[in-house]
Amino acid sequence: MTDPFPWSIHLGRWSGTRIRISFLMVIFVAFRLIETVLSPRDHPFGSTAGWLTMLLAAIALHELGHFAAATRFGFDVEEIRLWPLGSLTNPSAGFGARPIEAFWVAFAGPLANLAGAIVAGLSLTFTHAQMVLNPFGDHLTGGTPLIAGKAVALFAPSWWIGWFGYLNIVLFLANLIPALPLDGGRMLRAFLSGPTFALSREHMIAPLFGYASAIILGLAGIYRCFAGRPEVGWVLIGLALLIWMTVRLESRIMDDGGFFDDGVFGYDFSEGYTSLEGNASKVRPRREGVLKRWRRRRTELRKQRRLDREAAEERRMDEILAKLHRDGRSALTDEEQRFLVRVSSKYKNKQRNHP
Repeated sequence: MTDPFPWSIHLGRWSGTRIRISFLMVIFVAFRLIETVLSPRDHPFGSTAGWLTMLLAAIALHELGHFAAATRFGFDVEEIRLWPLGSLTNPSAGFGARPIEAFWVAFAGPLANLAGAIVAGLSLTFTHAQMVLNPFGDHLTGGTPLIAGKAVALFAPSWWIGWFGYLNIVLFLANLIPALPLDGGRMLRAFLSGPTFALSREHMIAPLFGYASAIILGLAGIYRCFAGRPEVGWVLIGLALLIWMTVRLESRIMDDGGFFDDGVFGYDFSEGYTSLEGNASKVRPRREGVLKRWRRRRTELRKQRRLDREAAEERRMDEILAKLHRDGRSALTDEEQRFLVRVSSKYKNKQRNHP
């Protein structure tokens, strides 16, 4: 069960967090720019490049909300992989995270977009412009704000503000869909895993929500294709397929006895790496094709990287504990104390799963 969307572009580390651009983002941007070449009258290059820039700004605001909430609860954000609707990795993923904390970290991204849309809408009132509130866009102007029913001038200040507000509305509403890889799916799983429901691994409530969301989005996309908005319809159909594939992956992992980790695609390693080895499907060499071998090798490489990281954490823990014993807790830096708390929570979680 490897990540079906592993390809991404590494942009380096920002404040200790790895930033990657998912290939889904690259495809989306390339597709929109190709539209400007094939249909320059309907999709001018300047306006398309402009609203794509505002999309990146809205995504940055979305991730800032996640990052602020994760930092508030003391989580280390190791990696963020950006795609057109936010990130494909959950900043709240961590050992010892309480459901309420995971819920609020997931919800912080959409809340940041809601705040951005409200600020943009209030700012437009000073220019007498009206922000587009329909998440599917105006049928004539898309997300361009209107004054007296007409689109504002290209690249005017109200044009930038209006597009920024409109895209924040899209990100806010899209991420409320209760299905992975969207924030709504993470929020739903955090809620169901709380004390009210005490969700066990065998429950399929969250996957059922995901399948239902995919079907509804797919039907809405087909309707839009036949109702005169094919560009919107294909986006909805693509999102439905992505959700369906993610839910199928989650269901397969649960059927194999695993647990779908909060990191969108992956296993729960709280029981150690033997959970992968004991629950994985047996390989039949004579039926193993090229693609299957490639995926198996990727899984083995991932497991080795995780093992190496775990060994490095153990070595660093020993160093910090020696320093703590020698010089006392006051000698530890803030980063060392956060590391100590995070790794201690990880070990406690392993002990709970291995009584």
